[in-house]
Amino acid sequence: MNMLKKLKKDIDAELRSFLKDAATDLGLKAGSPLLYSGIKDFVERGGKRLRPMLLAISYLGYTKRGKSSYKDLLRCSLSLELLHSFLLVHDDIIDKSVLRRGKPTLHRLFNKRFGVPSKDDLGVSLSIVAGDVIFALATRALLSLDEDPARKEQAILEFSKTAARTGIGEFSDVVNDTKKVEKITEKEILLTYTLKTAKYTFESPLLTGAILAGAGKQELRKLSRLGIALGLAFQVQDDLLDAFSTSKRIGKSVLSDLAESKKTLLVWKTYKNLAGKDRKLLKHLLEKNKKTRKDLLKFRQLIKTAGADRYCLKKTDALLREANTILAGLRMKREYKTSLKRLIRESLSKTASLKLQK
Repeated sequence: MNMLKKLKKDIDAELRSFLKDAATDLGLKAGSPLLYSGIKDFVERGGKRLRPMLLAISYLGYTKRGKSSYKDLLRCSLSLELLHSFLLVHDDIIDKSVLRRGKPTLHRLFNKRFGVPSKDDLGVSLSIVAGDVIFALATRALLSLDEDPARKEQAILEFSKTAARTGIGEFSDVVNDTKKVEKITEKEILLTYTLKTAKYTFESPLLTGAILAGAGKQELRKLSRLGIALGLAFQVQDDLLDAFSTSKRIGKSVLSDLAESKKTLLVWKTYKNLAGKDRKLLKHLLEKNKKTRKDLLKFRQLIKTAGADRYCLKKTDALLREANTILAGLRMKREYKTSLKRLIRESLSKTASLKLQK
């Protein structure tokens, strides 16, 4: 078993153990079996475990302590996975999503267990509370590693800053969706991507692991740049997958960004490159509240007509080249640097199949 497969397997096992401990230590299961089972179901679903893997690799790549605290490191790494789950729960509510990792979103799951209609507000209310509990569990996990107190304090500050900036990004994303597409700039979109996705998906896991390990300021600056480049590439890839992949392949609803008229980079570039009747049709579709499947397929065709899909693929490739240059200059231990490179390649390879379709 290679390092990445073993690490993911170990993280999954530690996640189950952590939730079991939380059920007892915090009285979570006794206080509300339904709340506990909902959180357990949602958090333990598939998932790549990308964020905890990045944190663990970064720590192991810089620490001088060896693997003596490996189990504690695994538990600490869960902080980023739980932060991710917390954000997904709330994001699914905002987007009115129905699928997450191939199963009903948490608010839909709660409604099903109460036997109420799928769109009932009860599931939304319960999921907001469940998300808040998951966030509390995330902060608890972060403190698990026995490390230098000053480093732990710095890691906590990084974690809180990341959570706040992700919230700012989500807020900006919702606000941008109220604007007409001609009023949005590429700079605004990329800033939202940086705040909403890049920081907590790549930058913070890499920084947190390195901070706890005692990496120097120069390395932290490199890791920050690496994380932002990777995060932007990851989000642009996600936009492409939403428009051109399938629910079965990515485990969540597709064409949802288009259905919700989200002002993604893909949509922005489509508008910029179209003219005449095509641009009018795009604006009509964006302003239409309820879109049919036929509307969404027209939307998809306009993206291709505008060449916006090719533009986003090129943008992703450029960001990955930048990331690889930064990665090559890291002073991380060789075996973990190699694993980090492999993990990045696996996480950002899903658009390969989309390229084959062109």
